[in-house]
Amino acid sequence: MAPILIPAVMLASEILALVNGHAVTRADLEATLNEATRQRYHDAVADLRDDEHAAVRDWLGRQALERAAAEQHVPPDTLYARTLAEHFGQFDPNLRNRIQKGRARIYELERGALEAAVQKRLFEQAAQARHVTPEQLTAELERRAPPVTPADVAFIKAYEASKQDVSVTLPPGEERIGAAIRAARVEGLRMALIDSVRARGMVGSRLEPPRVAVSTAGAPTIGPADAPVRIVVFTDFECPYCLESERTLSALREHYGDRIALTYLNYPLPSHPNARPAAVAAMCAAAQGRYAAYHDLLFAHQADLPHADYAAWADSLGLDRARFEACRRSGDPDRRVDADIREGIA
Repeated sequence: MAPILIPAVMLASEILALVNGHAVTRADLEATLNEATRQRYHDAVADLRDDEHAAVRDWLGRQALERAAAEQHVPPDTLYARTLAEHFGQFDPNLRNRIQKGRARIYELERGALEAAVQKRLFEQAAQARHVTPEQLTAELERRAPPVTPADVAFIKAYEASKQDVSVTLPPGEERIGAAIRAARVEGLRMALIDSVRARGMVGSRLEPPRVAVSTAGAPTIGPADAPVRIVVFTDFECPYCLESERTLSALREHYGDRIALTYLNYPLPSHPNARPAAVAAMCAAAQGRYAAYHDLLFAHQADLPHADYAAWADSLGLDRARFEACRRSGDPDRRVDADIREGIA
């Protein structure tokens, strides 16, 4: 089923969180943003839309897209959304990467704004429980904040001597320092009040982080395919950090047994000349159902990769040597490695 484009007014009313049964909408979220942050948010949304449309045009061709929209009597935006949903995994890897970074950028902006909106709603509820307005409660907190002492100012002066303050609202000096200390104390009281209300209430976020769908069809997996926890690993057999991470992954496999599965994709770095031949050999071991053993052997002999005898290592694990060598010459594992690299770039 093709995705449905939602009008802007409906997006604005989309419920992103519930605070004690009261909705926080996207419009509430945007209301918490200052002018500069709101502009960054709108720029991020526009940039993502441009990148997504560029990827669709790259996939379909501009004329083909316009022709299909006319033939199907639908707006081009509908085809953009449908093509993104159905063919995203087949887009150019670099375009996929840009789109996913754009989605992550928007999510980070939305997550911060949503937390600010939730805090605002909790503070309003705290004020309502005290039968005062939020402004009156803020004034009360300001009265409760302890006065700024000379020792406070001296501490901040020492701190600022080692840090250049680029965003000042008051002229440099004790007046600005004192105002900053007092604002920090009021904010501390405010956050303590918000946290107390949060602890007694129910706050549920509906803002989902962007997730990257990784294509793993045909990739070797260590562990059962139906394991409840599945980790996808992009690996480089010559990489010392990959070797270090393998020790952690091995410990996980030993501790959790069949509750965990590791699926491996290849990502040999250009700076590691022995990583690609090792990846090819591993794929040929996988063709004979022995990926796990050969994978472990390659990492165990990482220091020997510059003068590796892949066929001899295959022999030591009981693989069919002739079949293994024919596989290495066939080009099939090279194509698999290239496909994994494209997936990694994306």
